Amino acid sequence: MRIIHNAVSEELIDRCIDEMTRKKKQDVWGISKWKWDEKLTKGFKQYCFSSRPEVYQFNDLRNQLTQHFDQVPTNINYHLWLPGSGINWHDDGGYIFGATLYLNEWNKEWGGIFLWEDGGMKALCPTIGTFVLNTEGQMHSVTHVHERAPYARRSIQIFGHKK
Repeated sequence: MRIIHNAVSEELIDRCIDEMTRKKKQDVWGISKWKWDEKLTKGFKQYCFSSRPEVYQFNDLRNQLTQHFDQVPTNINYHLWLPGSGINWHDDGGYIFGATLYLNEWNKEWGGIFLWEDGGMKALCPTIGTFVLNTEGQMHSVTHVHERAPYARRSIQIFGHKK
């Protein structure tokens, strides 16, 4: 896993958060229970909501993030991790790379911690603007978001085309 701080501009993060907020009232969200393999959500009481960014946001994200990997991303999604959600261990099966850009400050006491294996277990509490890039197919997961989290954990998931 590569961890890159301040991976995109603050202005782009603000625009993404604004778009996610606008989309909350629109019927444009899918849920992880329907979109992900069942083993990824097994045991979680709530689901992660996902939506595609509008074209201009997609292009700006792709343009600012492309410096961090060899191939242009083909899939970019907003994710709202609600209390009770998370994702079980997986390796992003078949993608050239998987990545996450964190959009809001987070407290480790709220759960939603990113875990991965790299010669032992490692953990990362999300911080705004931090970008995590998985090009080696490493196993990773997100712990249960605690019910006392005061707001949704917001992230952007980015993937390179399948092998």
